[in-house]
Amino acid sequence: MPSDNAPFDVAVVGSGVVGLTAALGCAQQGMRVVLVGPAPRPWVATPDLPFDPRVYALAPSSVDLLDSVRAWPQIDRQREQAITRMEVFADAGGSICFSAFEAGVERLATIVEEGELLRILWLACGFAPTLVHLGATFEAVTAGAESAMLRLSGGHTVSARLLLGADGRNSAVRAACGFNTTEKPHGQTALVGNFTCEQPHRGVAYQWFSAEGVLALLPLPGDHVSLVWSAPEALAKDLLALSAEHFADRIGARTGMRLGRLGRLGGVHAFALSDLRIDRIVQPRVALLGDCAHVVHPLAGQGLNLGLQDVSKLLEVLAARETWRDPGDYVLLRRHERARAEPVGMMRSTVNSLARLFASSDPVLARLRNVGMSLVGSIAPLKSALVRRAMG
Repeated sequence: MPSDNAPFDVAVVGSGVVGLTAALGCAQQGMRVVLVGPAPRPWVATPDLPFDPRVYALAPSSVDLLDSVRAWPQIDRQREQAITRMEVFADAGGSICFSAFEAGVERLATIVEEGELLRILWLACGFAPTLVHLGATFEAVTAGAESAMLRLSGGHTVSARLLLGADGRNSAVRAACGFNTTEKPHGQTALVGNFTCEQPHRGVAYQWFSAEGVLALLPLPGDHVSLVWSAPEALAKDLLALSAEHFADRIGARTGMRLGRLGRLGGVHAFALSDLRIDRIVQPRVALLGDCAHVVHPLAGQGLNLGLQDVSKLLEVLAARETWRDPGDYVLLRRHERARAEPVGMMRSTVNSLARLFASSDPVLARLRNVGMSLVGSIAPLKSALVRRAMG
């Protein structure tokens, strides 16, 4: 462990995907970085649990960022799955389809398990000579004119010119710094699990909108899929009480048996959904990233992509800074904040509007949302614009 009060350029609190990526990116710009948080636990596949239950659909821009920090080349190609097509269905016949071929790209997104992302990022951290890892727990911070002083468990302290909070939606950094936060429950629970499928998915991601929430089946390697069902709380409670066989049958009924019979792999995990808004994402010497800075509805699967875009923009701002500015200069942090306001705001507005639209039982709205979805699918320029935005 470095000596107390050793001067670092950047301190990153949080050893998840966003925190590790930020730490790597800063270190590869030549900055001295301290990463605070536990080392990621390795995910070990077993015959009964071949996949990590938490998977992400990475946009091409996110893959580019992971490649730029020298982590992506280490990915196990047997554990990634390209999405080449996406089919979305409304509750009364409306539908829209996006394909990589129409967009002129190889894939729309790449499915990767969280455990595999953590593995490759942690491996890359081991080759970053200016990056130091402290397994201690963050406890408090005092931001001064020249640096932020972090108090860690065990009585240790470290100072850094810039503190990056990347410790998730229940961020200790955000709380310690007194950022103003508003949380609004969606009244839904996300159910997440992995399944075998009787029919091959062929790299297609499916999504169904209805009064029962938003159900997505994402392709995994082989004949496997990942379920993400954002269901009303009462329905989620009933679904969790079902046996594995009956739960799979409910999915099959809801999806019209699109992939044949499903077989559950392991348990189903449940997460309460809410909208988390932070008035400001920077303070003098402090910036928030990822779920620490914003949490949006998962129906678009863009949560991690937004966090990685936070990292990408911050790295861009830091790389272009004037020679007399240190990494924690408030002028730089405000540049980052302004650059992220519009993309995050647009994503939040889009997903929240869709969630409200399909939660409504109004028959007029029901007809409009189905007609609207099919109409968008028939207008090539508009559909192409949506694909480009989703790809980052």
